[in-house]
Amino acid sequence: MLSLINGLNKSQQQAVIHNKGPILVLAGAGSGKTKVLTNRIARLVQDKICKPDQILALTFTNKAAKEMQDRIAGLVPKKAALAMVVSTFHSLGARILRDDGEAIGVKKNFSILDDHQRITMLKEVIRMSGGKKLEDKHEEIGTAISMAKNASIDPEQYTIGENESPRFTRIYKSYKTVSLKRQTIDFDDLLLLPLRLFESNPEILEKYRSRFKFISIDEFQDTNAVQLKLARLLSAPLNNIMVVGDDDQGIYSWRGADLNNILSFPVHFPRCQTVVLDANYRSTRSILDGAMAVVSRNRKRTFKKITAAAGEGDLILVYKGEDEEEETDWISQTIRDNVEHSLYPLKDHALLMRTNAMMRRFEEGFLRNKIPYKVYGAMSFSDRKEVKDILAYLRFFANTSDELSFQRVLKVPDRGISSTTMEKLDDLAGSRRMGLWDAMLRHNDIDGQPVQHERCSAFISFYHLHAPHFAKGELSQTIRNILNECDYIHLLERASKDDNAAAMRTENVEEIIRGIEIYEKRVRTGAPTLSGYLQELMLTKNDESDDEPSSENGVKIMTLHKAKGLEFPVVFLCNMDDSVMPSPKAIAEGSIEEERRLFYVGMTRARKRLIITYPALKEFRKRSITVTPCRFIREIPEEFVDNEFTLQKEAEREQYAADFFEGMRKKFAEKGLTSTGPDGKAETAQNTSV
Repeated sequence: MLSLINGLNKSQQQAVIHNKGPILVLAGAGSGKTKVLTNRIARLVQDKICKPDQILALTFTNKAAKEMQDRIAGLVPKKAALAMVVSTFHSLGARILRDDGEAIGVKKNFSILDDHQRITMLKEVIRMSGGKKLEDKHEEIGTAISMAKNASIDPEQYTIGENESPRFTRIYKSYKTVSLKRQTIDFDDLLLLPLRLFESNPEILEKYRSRFKFISIDEFQDTNAVQLKLARLLSAPLNNIMVVGDDDQGIYSWRGADLNNILSFPVHFPRCQTVVLDANYRSTRSILDGAMAVVSRNRKRTFKKITAAAGEGDLILVYKGEDEEEETDWISQTIRDNVEHSLYPLKDHALLMRTNAMMRRFEEGFLRNKIPYKVYGAMSFSDRKEVKDILAYLRFFANTSDELSFQRVLKVPDRGISSTTMEKLDDLAGSRRMGLWDAMLRHNDIDGQPVQHERCSAFISFYHLHAPHFAKGELSQTIRNILNECDYIHLLERASKDDNAAAMRTENVEEIIRGIEIYEKRVRTGAPTLSGYLQELMLTKNDESDDEPSSENGVKIMTLHKAKGLEFPVVFLCNMDDSVMPSPKAIAEGSIEEERRLFYVGMTRARKRLIITYPALKEFRKRSITVTPCRFIREIPEEFVDNEFTLQKEAEREQYAADFFEGMRKKFAEKGLTSTGPDGKAETAQNTSV
C-alpha cells in the first residue's frame, strides 16, 4: 500500500486508504483528483478488499475513461485491469440494455440515434401527431423531452408548463412509442431505460449489484437525476461508493446536470465520509486566491479552503482596450512579446470566451497580426459539408425513415425532384401517417408532371441497386461506388475555392472511407453493418473530448465550457463584457451563480499568467456603445490584481489623448481655427501673423 500513497498529501492519502462505505471527495481545480481515484481503485485490488471484476468506475467522456484505464493498468496487473469495468455512463447503459433490455422490450440489436437522427424522428412524430404547425419548434420540443428524461420524468408524469403546447405530452408519448417500435433509442435513453429496467425488474438489478461491489464516479457535479438514481440503486445496500467532484465547477445545468446531487450526497448516503483535497498543484497563489474569492460569493456551495502549492506568482492583469480591435491587437502584441522574449511559446497561450460567436474577431485579429492559432470546439470533423454528405448517404441506407438524410441525398447531387413534388409527398405522408420515403414509394398517388415521376422512379431504382450491397456488409466499396456514380469528387472540386481546399475536402472523404474500412477489418469475424458502424461513430462523436487541444505550436481559442478540465500556462479571458458575461439568459433565469462558477473555471485554467480583457467601446448596429466590464472582475480582491499595470495603461492612454489634442491645437492655432480640447470645450486660436 505504501507505493500507492507515497508522494500524496494528507487529504489525498485519506481518500486513497478509505475502504468501505460511501465517501465524497471534494476536489478543487488542479488538486490531483484522477490520481486519488485511480490509486484508490488499485489499492482495493492490491489489499484484496475486493476482486477486480467487482469494480465499476464511471466518468463522462471516452478520453477520461481511457486515461483512467491507462493509469490503473500502470498500477495493477494487466489481467486485473482488464477485469474491471471502466467506462462512460452511456457506454454502461448500452451494455446493460444489450444484455438485459429485452425485459422492457429493447432488443439486442437496437440502434442508437445521434442528434441528427433524433430530430428527424421527432419531426416525423410531430407530423404524425397532427401537429404540423409545431414542426418549426422541433428543437424546443426536443430540448424539453431531453430535460424531462434527464429528470427521470416519463410522458405520463409530465406536467405542462404555461409556455408549452398541450400537445407536448402527446408528442413525447408518441416519440417514446415510435422509438420502441423502431428499436431506436437516443442518448438520454441510454441512461433512463436502464433505470426503468432496474426499477421494474429487481432480479436484474440484483445481478448487477452482486457484480459491482465497489463503485467510483468522477465529475459527480455533472450528474443528472437519472444518474444519481442509478448510483443509489446499484450501490445499495452496501453503499461502497466513492464520488469525486467539485461543486464550484458545476456549469452544465443547461443540459440537465443537478448541482444538488453533489451538495446532498451525504443526505442520500448516511454515514458518508467527506474528504476535501485542499492543495492546488496548478495555479499560482494570486490566481487561485483571486478565483476562490470570486466563487466564494456563491451561496449554494460547500466551504473549502484551498492552498496553492505553486507559490505566489504574478498578479492578475486586467486590460481595457480602447475598442474591440485594439483589445485584439493588444492581445496579439502581448503574445508576440512573450514569444520573442522566450517567456512562453505560442502553444502555451489560450484565449477563452463565453460563446463561439465571439471567436470571429479574435481570429481576424490573429490573421491581421500573423499569429498562428487554432479554434477548438467550433467545427468538428463531422460538421464539415463533405462529411455530412457521406454520412447522409450512410444514414439513409441504414434507415430510410431518416428524413433529413433522405432530403440531403436528394440534393447531393441535385436529382431534379422539385420542391413542389416534395411538398406533395410530404402532404401524402402526413395524410396517411407514414414516413416521407414510404410516400416516395407511392409517388404515383400524387399529381405531378411525368418528368417528376420519372425522377422519383430513378431515385428508387438507385436505392434498390445499392441497398443489397450494404446489407451484405460491403460498406466501404458500396459507398465508393455511390460516390463514383454521383461524380461526387468532381462536384467537390467545382465547389471548392481553390486546389488546396479541394484537396483537403477530398482527403476528408478518404478519411471517412478509411474509418469504414478499419471498422470492417475489426469486425471481419462477424458481419459489418451500417448501423454498427454508425453507432460506433456516434458514441465517439457524442464525446466532447474528441477535439482536444494538441501540443502543436499555435494559440488555442475556445469557449469557457470547452476549456473545463484543461490547463494552460497563459490564459486570456477575453471580451469580459458584462452584457455577455454573465449571459442575459442566465440572469433572467436566476442562474447568476452558475455564471460565476463558469468565470471561476476560466480563471483556474491558468497555471502562471491570467489576463482578463475587455473593450471600452463596442460596435452594435453601426453605433459605438460603452462597455461595462464583467461584474465578476470587480469581485477579485485588489491584492491579487496588478493595479499598477492598469493605472499605467490608463495614464498612457490619457497622455496619448492629451498629446493628440495639444498637437491638434497647435495646428489649428497656426490657421486661426477653433478646435476641441481634451475636456470637450471649444478653444479659439487667434492667428497673430500679419
